[in-house]
Amino acid sequence: MIFSNINGKDDFTAYPAAIQRAIQWLKTNDVMAMEPGKVQIEGADMYANISDITTKDTAKAEAHDAFLDLFYWPEAGERIGVAPRNGKEVISETHPEKDKINYSSVDQENILTTAPGDFIVLFPWDIHRPGLTIGGQPATFRKVIMKIAIKLL
Repeated sequence: MIFSNINGKDDFTAYPAAIQRAIQWLKTNDVMAMEPGKVQIEGADMYANISDITTKDTAKAEAHDAFLDLFYWPEAGERIGVAPRNGKEVISETHPEKDKINYSSVDQENILTTAPGDFIVLFPWDIHRPGLTIGGQPATFRKVIMKIAIKLL
């Protein structure tokens, strides 16, 4: 997992090249002016889902095998649960066609609170539970979920 801010002082050249390209795309495109939906960046191997989401009190924990997620919050933040995929989690559903595994319980979950400009890169070994409220109050805002094929790394 990588957790940072797009305007931070990270040496982005230390990240894998595909993640560098995704961050560069975010820095050079006005996602707030785009219509919600899927934007192809590198064909089926890298794309962005531009979404207007509403946070909630609970969410399903999930992980992916073929793609990593790069979440970006251009205008607001949310809480997100993260946990290592260590074999102690209990699978509740699998959706191979969506590259998605849901869990009914996870071990060692930590809650991160994000803010505008933050991004998080979640690898296949990172279980995540996104879209949780901050302070128990639902909020609606723009979020970008970039999908990057693991084979690009």
